[in-house]
Parts: sequence; structure tokens; C-alpha cells
Amino acid sequence: MSTFLAILTLLFLPGPDWSECYEDTFCIEAEDVGNRVDVYVRSLVPWDFTMTLNMDLENMRPTEDLPLVDSYRGNSRTRAVSLSVRDIGRSWTFRFDLQWVNGDFRARHDEGVVYDLPFGSGVDYLVGQGAYGSLSHQGKYALDWDMPEGTPIRAARSGIVIEVQEGYTEGGIDPALRSRANFIKIRHSDGTIGHYVHLRHLGVEVDLGDRVFTGQLIGYSGNTGFSTGPHLHFEVFSATRELSRRTIPVRFRTASRGVTTLEEGHYYRR
Repeated sequence: MSTFLAILTLLFLPGPDWSECYEDTFCIEAEDVGNRVDVYVRSLVPWDFTMTLNMDLENMRPTEDLPLVDSYRGNSRTRAVSLSVRDIGRSWTFRFDLQWVNGDFRARHDEGVVYDLPFGSGVDYLVGQGAYGSLSHQGKYALDWDMPEGTPIRAARSGIVIEVQEGYTEGGIDPALRSRANFIKIRHSDGTIGHYVHLRHLGVEVDLGDRVFTGQLIGYSGNTGFSTGPHLHFEVFSATRELSRRTIPVRFRTASRGVTTLEEGHYYRR
């Protein structure tokens, strides 16, 4: 499930109850209850996601304003909207489009959390680009550590693995490579997501749905995607109502500087 934004268009006609599932993540279910159709979102995964649902209705009235934007908890079944038939003597149909991203737009970062550096003890790595860096971090709270390919990467915070990609082999400054980086996304207990990027080909050591713990080996650094050289990109973000992401400043526990906000141009040791 490497696609950040997915779009689905379906047409529902009068008849038996109906279900359509997408990428083993969720199902849209419609129940015909006479002169009304109830539309449900059933999650198939243990993490939350945010969805925009829009509809083209013929002879039907929705109970909610459209488009509908909401987040859905993992392993849940939620009635998203009900559609009542306006004129029971006429035919009715509805068509819907949906877009979705992993994460809950209502998530709020726990400001008391201190992150571990995402690599092993006893070595120093340079923050080559910091938050709001001029190269590729404009408008983002993100960090790049310069490190050799194959450096073991460890979870900076516990959570559930919600997305992985390890199939890409190339890296460079070609803009066409922006969407071709290997990565791991881990959903934290407060609903935010840790994003580890530019991992090497076949460099992921966890699977979807795994529960990982702070300090656990999760993969190996690389140089895939849009990259000027071998490094690890890390950011913490939450989903937004617009199906984008809002990056979040976080603090780290370091060996020599204590708990601190990391700065570009400095070395840090776990």
C-alpha cells in the first residue's frame, strides 16, 4: 500500500446489499433498507485513515453534507452516511468518488514524547539538512542524517507499521525520482506517523501490521528516490482534512546534548 492518495469511483444501483473493498485496507458497504440506503466504511487494518467521500445522487437525499470528510478507526465499521429516496415512485442511483490517506486528521502529537535517534549507539551522524532546510525541506519539520548505505535503522518511537516500500533501486537528483524512494511508516499511539525514507533496495526488516518498539531494527539506510547522496530522511506527521500531511517538530534524546531539538550542521550520538 505505497500509494499515498487513492481514488475510487463506483456506481450503486437498487438491489441487494453490496460491498467493494480497496487494497485490503477498507470496504465500502451499502445496505438497501427499503426507501433508504445506509453506506458504511469497514476498516480491514488496525490503524486509522482519513477519507473524502463525494456522491452524485439521482433521486436521493444525504443525511450529511457532501463531500464528507472523516477519519475512521482501525478494525471498525462506521456508518458514514444514509441516503433516503426522495420520490419512491421513481428510480434512484448514486455514484461516489473517494480519496483516502493513512492517518487521522484529528491526531494531536503528545508533546511529552522524546524520540530516540533512529540509529545505533556509539556513532555520530551529521544532520546534513534540518527542519525547513533550503534543499528539499521547505515548509517541513524534517531531518536528514548523512550516513553510509546499509546503516542499521532503528525505530525512533514505538508503533504499528502501516506502510512499507523496498522495491526501488535508483537514487539521484532527478525530480522524476521523488516518488521512488523506499520507506517505512509507523503509526504512533497518538495517531501521528513516523516516516523513514531513502532506504536501500530490499532494506526493510518489518512487515505491514507489525508492532515495533523503540530501538528495534526496522531497516537499512540507502540512497533511493530524490537524493543527493546516501542518507536517512525522517519526519513525524499527521494527516489533514485536505488529505495532505502536517509535519511536526519533535525532540530527541542524545548522548552528549541531552534532550534537544536537532540542528542542521551538527553531529549527534545516541
